[in-house]
Amino acid sequence: MLKHLLIKEFKQVFRQREMVAIIFLVPVIQLLILGYAINLDVKHVRLGIFDEDRTALSRRIVDTFDASGYFDLVPTENENSASLLDAGQADIVLKIPRDFERDIGRGKAAELAVITDAQNSNTAGIAAAYTQELLRNFWEGEVNRKLRAQPALRNRLHRLALRSQAYYNPELVSVYYMVPGIVVILLTVMTTLLTALGIVREKEIGTLEQLMVTPISKFHFIAGKTVPFIIIAFIELAVALLVGTLWFGIPFRGSLWLLAGTASLFLLTTLGVGLFISTISNTQQQALFFAWFFMVFGMLMSGFFTPIENMPQAFQFLTYLNPLRYFMVIIRAVFLKDSSAGDLSGEIFALALFGIVIFSLALLRFRKRIA
Repeated sequence: MLKHLLIKEFKQVFRQREMVAIIFLVPVIQLLILGYAINLDVKHVRLGIFDEDRTALSRRIVDTFDASGYFDLVPTENENSASLLDAGQADIVLKIPRDFERDIGRGKAAELAVITDAQNSNTAGIAAAYTQELLRNFWEGEVNRKLRAQPALRNRLHRLALRSQAYYNPELVSVYYMVPGIVVILLTVMTTLLTALGIVREKEIGTLEQLMVTPISKFHFIAGKTVPFIIIAFIELAVALLVGTLWFGIPFRGSLWLLAGTASLFLLTTLGVGLFISTISNTQQQALFFAWFFMVFGMLMSGFFTPIENMPQAFQFLTYLNPLRYFMVIIRAVFLKDSSAGDLSGEIFALALFGIVIFSLALLRFRKRIA
């Protein structure tokens, strides 16, 4: 009896092409993508160097960072350190003061300023350590070179002083970075799953066809299936904000209205995905697998666990197709930076485009499916 039962179960599983793809193809795709994308090494740190000295020594410092392999130099013309960090164009800034080389030649103490975007405390700490170690090694080489040329300078050469600053998260508290990202994950999971499973459940128990023959319009049906989840999502967002600020002590520096508006655009995307999944699934099991694939891909390719700059170039381009990437940037910037809509215009435009396109396509397919 057991043999026949096993045969029946295998036949039932492999009878549906969708289930075969979910069981074998989806895990392989995720393994290939995420195996390359998830990299906890800190590389390609975006570095802005403000060289106010513009001498041979300061140029050697710039060349040292450029050749290190850990840093990507970003343009600093017509910018300042605050604007580079506020706009998210740099992860770390190095300031070389005016008269730096002259002061060293006169035996005066010279100081360099290292300013980091400390939203991600782990990355900021590692990037600052890279910078300081590189500068110390460079300075030891410079000192040895000068002493070989002029031994009399031995008592006049000071140690290089480094002044470090951490913007947005001065104490390097990790929850400042993690909690806003967790809010994005919670909204994604809740709205995508509830929308997909709610409609598929109606199919399974046979009430969807009954609803379609009632006088209720398709617009009202879809509104009835999505509006409750929007309300629940905003309640969840409000609770998360209260927990983050009151329990974890995370400073909320931005605009609540900006956060609410961008959250609405993001919910258009997740609800649209859930609605689309409901049109391609016949059972709740299928809907759960499809939603799981979207959520795992979205979470791991959003910059939540590992910086996008650490991923291979091809996968960095792939993250542009991930709406979670944009809302992850927005919520952290609003929380910690007090960023304005202008500062986040690129992310807001991308979210609006994703939301409108995905929800519209899901709506058209849903109407066609139940027509």
